Amino acid sequence: MLRGGKALVDYGPVFMTVSAFGEGIPLNEAAMAGACRAVELLEELVPFLAVARLPIGQIRLETHYPIVLQRMIGAVEQLQESDFTPMAAVAGTFSDLVKDTVKQAGATKIVVNNGGDIALEAGISDVIRVGIIRDITSGLCEHVLEVTVDDGIGGVATSGLGGRSLTKGIASAAAAFAENCALADAAATSIGNATNCEDKEILRCFAEELDHQTDLRGQLVTKSRGELSLQSKKQAVANGLLRAKELYRSGMIKGAVIYVEEVMAAYPEGIIRRRV
Repeated sequence: MLRGGKALVDYGPVFMTVSAFGEGIPLNEAAMAGACRAVELLEELVPFLAVARLPIGQIRLETHYPIVLQRMIGAVEQLQESDFTPMAAVAGTFSDLVKDTVKQAGATKIVVNNGGDIALEAGISDVIRVGIIRDITSGLCEHVLEVTVDDGIGGVATSGLGGRSLTKGIASAAAAFAENCALADAAATSIGNATNCEDKEILRCFAEELDHQTDLRGQLVTKSRGELSLQSKKQAVANGLLRAKELYRSGMIKGAVIYVEEVMAAYPEGIIRRRV
C-alpha cells in the first residue's frame, strides 16, 4: 500500500498502481484485491505467451485460454489488421481485469494505471481528470481529458516512439480513449503505427534488432527520427488522424489525440482541453 486507497504492483513486466474509493472513502482492501489479481493474471498468461505472440490472423479463440488472453484476442480482432498480435492489448487488458476485481470488492471510483494504460471508472458524481502526455520520452503533459460516468470512456492508452513497445510510426504520443482499456491499448498502437511519413530523417530496422523477444519479428519498426520538416510532421499527424477516424466510425474508440513534436490533432474536436 502506498497511501489510503492506493496500491502498487511491481512484478515482472507489470508496474501498476491501483486506486480504489467508495463514496470518497479510500478502500485499501479493494485496492489490494486488485493488486493481487494483477499477479494472478501474469501467472495465468505466461503459459500461453507463444499464442499471444502469434499474428491474430493465425489464432482461433479457444475456450481453454485464460480470460486475459481471450480479452486480448477480442480487442485486437476489432482492429481488423491481421499482422497484429494479441500482445498489442496486453497492458490494457490487465488494467481492465484488475478494475473489474476492484469494482467487485466494492469500489465505485477506480483508476488502474498500468504503465500509462489506464482503466478507470467514475462514480455518479465523480470527474476523473487524466493528463494526456504530448511526448512519451519526456512525460510532458499539455492537455487533460475529463471523464464522467456519462462519457462511456473506461480506458485511456498511449503509444508512440520511445514507449515500452515498438512502433512503426513516429508519433511523440498517440492516445486513444475507448469503452475499455484493452480496446484503447490496441487502438493506440494502430494509430501510432499510422502516424508516419517518408522522410530521410526516419531510421527504420527490423524489430528483432531492438528486441530479440519481440512479437513483431521480421517487421520494420522505427528506430529513431531526426530533425523532421514541418511538412513531414503534418503529414504524419494527418495519416494517424485518418486511422483514428476509421476506428471512431467503427465504434472501437471514443476519441484520440496525436502529437508529432509541436504538431497535434484531436478527434472529435474538443474532446480534450489544455491543462491549466
